[in-house]
Amino acid sequence: KMQEGAWDVLQLEEMSGCRLSFHCWPSSRLEATRCVAPIGALYTPLRKLPPNCAPPTALPYDPVRCSSATCHAVLNPYCQVDFRSKLWTCPFCLTRNHFPPHYAEAISETNLPAELIP
Repeated sequence: KMQEGAWDVLQLEEMSGCRLSFHCWPSSRLEATRCVAPIGALYTPLRKLPPNCAPPTALPYDPVRCSSATCHAVLNPYCQVDFRSKLWTCPFCLTRNHFPPHYAEAISETNLPAELIP
């Protein structure tokens, strides 16, 4: 019988479809060298997730893409945003991109588009 408040590893696996060889990441090199089992993960990529674990639905409009000829990455929470000049920097190719006019009109640190909300 599992103690109350303890992690239910099987329930976590059932929810996420991911089995881990660890449940606590080492916080130092010394702890990492003391790990007995190798750190690894097995996951089921096409697994149907329960509604409370599923990612949010897709946005109802086309994504804002990087203007670089070779990159075309999508605007995401990891992009650096310059709110004064209404530019965003692609984290992959470091190209500075202008926001579309309908974004630039309303974007601010307190009013973010859905793509920038983690």
